[in-house]
Amino acid sequence: MTDIEQRLIEAARDGEWLECAEPDTVVRAGLIRELLLGRHGELDPRGVRLSGARVEGTLNLNRIKASVGLAFHHCTIDEPIEARSASLPDLVFHGGSCAGIHADGVHVDGDLYLRQGVRISGSDTRSTVRLVGAHISGDFELSGTRITNTAGAALDCQGLRVDGQLCLRDGAQVIGHGDRGAIILQEARMGSVFEMSEVEITSTTGPAVIIDGVSISGYLALRGGSRIAGHCAKGAFSLVNAHISGHAELTDTEITNTAGIALDANGAQIDGHLFLRNRLLVTGHSEYAAVDLINARVGNILELADITITNAKGAALSANRARIGGAFALLGRTRLSACGDHPALNLVGTRIGGRFGCADEVEFEVEAESTPVLNFLDTAVDVSVRLPHPALCPDRGRGTACGHKTLVRLENLGYSSLASTWDWQEWLHVIRCHTPAYHASAYQRLAAVERAAGHDGTVRQILMAQQTDLRRRSPQSLGGPLTRWFHWLWGALAGYGYRARRTAAALLLVLVVAGAIGWSAGQVSTRPGHLVAERVVTAPVGAGTPCSTVELIGLGLDRGLPLAMTGMRARCDLDSASKKGQAFTAAIWLVQLAVWGLATLALAGYTNLVRKPG
Repeated sequence: MTDIEQRLIEAARDGEWLECAEPDTVVRAGLIRELLLGRHGELDPRGVRLSGARVEGTLNLNRIKASVGLAFHHCTIDEPIEARSASLPDLVFHGGSCAGIHADGVHVDGDLYLRQGVRISGSDTRSTVRLVGAHISGDFELSGTRITNTAGAALDCQGLRVDGQLCLRDGAQVIGHGDRGAIILQEARMGSVFEMSEVEITSTTGPAVIIDGVSISGYLALRGGSRIAGHCAKGAFSLVNAHISGHAELTDTEITNTAGIALDANGAQIDGHLFLRNRLLVTGHSEYAAVDLINARVGNILELADITITNAKGAALSANRARIGGAFALLGRTRLSACGDHPALNLVGTRIGGRFGCADEVEFEVEAESTPVLNFLDTAVDVSVRLPHPALCPDRGRGTACGHKTLVRLENLGYSSLASTWDWQEWLHVIRCHTPAYHASAYQRLAAVERAAGHDGTVRQILMAQQTDLRRRSPQSLGGPLTRWFHWLWGALAGYGYRARRTAAALLLVLVVAGAIGWSAGQVSTRPGHLVAERVVTAPVGAGTPCSTVELIGLGLDRGLPLAMTGMRARCDLDSASKKGQAFTAAIWLVQLAVWGLATLALAGYTNLVRKPG
């Protein structure tokens, strides 16, 4: 036994560090194993602590049950450490380098630390650091650590259980290669916090971080200028079906995937808030989305603030069929950019328990002018909706036409009210001018909101605008040209059944015309001594005698009214044998037809027979 090894034994008994002054000082790996097995007597609880040495050979700790911990300070370990199914009080690395750690099923009663710039590198097709199925009762921390693998995953922790915190911070770098990912934490369980701050995680041919199915009892935080970069169809940062009991916060971080989804939280459940904010930059290249929140569950607020999400192939963010318990807010200088025929924000079938709010500073960008920037198809918002005026219509238009072409899909969007910054006329303008096609549900929902507020006059205006838009943008649904013409006439004369007063006024006007026709007939002669309208033969005064003014007006009303008769025709009538009389007869028939039509419209307007969505 060498002098340095004897000194290590004595230091372990006293609980001291063995400081090796020479960088090439060699300590056999076998001796460290013997010490942990207790073959050199009882050791201090602080364990084996070695500084500045080179460990020679393979440190084989497989299945050992050590009573004291193990710590390395700026040591060089040329062979991977083998610690499968081992039991250790704690395991600590401060600086130095190591060829790998293979510790599937290891149980660490205390903490596992990789700190102060320790370098762990290898070329194993499985992984450089393997903690599959391991259990760490304390904290697991990578601080300033660099783990690389040129042939596979860098850190494989599938099924890992950490009772304390799992932290990567202070410039930690993890670089992997292959389709398995740089960091694999699938089905892991964490009793407290999962935090990544000031880290760089990269995979040139696969995902960067996979935490699919993870269970985190505390919160998830990714921040501090971190960089996550992957290259695969799967998410660069993937937390599919993950469950986070607290909040999730991604801030001041760059997440990039050059071949697929950047942030994939499909089916994830976050019981608290989900914050994406403060210089978060997400760049993807997927036909689905750069940020995938499809089928996700957020217990409280989902907030995007001062972030940029860009996708070179599809939507920026998709939260289809997601369930958000609180508000969904887009704030600050947030920018969502999509490509192809995909909207910037997809919310198909999404349920939002609070408000949906979008600040005016938020920007949406789509590739084609005909592509909606927002898709609210079948979305339900329990409270109010606020869209950004500048993104849709900077002029805040209220008319039936608009020079701005930005579109939004509102089919079957449900909401209880409009935000205070919007009025119903601005929202109606968006429906008429900034939706890709006519759809009745947008009008019906706005009408329902105004009806609940007691604004019946507003409701009638909205429903009339619906019918006008139906004829303008979906005329084929009305039928042939004659039906469309009648629909137009119906709107002009009766307000589509929502303006019965207009119908009544038109009916009165037609009756006035009928009376005027009757009076005019008494002023036109057919032959010498005879008029178009004159006394009939059976009248007390013979034929050819002019009718009085009252009789002529009564004649027009008698002819024009389909059912009610004044009885004037028994005294005064039209001479239908003459051509002029025939012309007046035809005119009165047209009046009668108009009276029939207007009476029908008036009746329908009062009985709601025509008040049906188009």
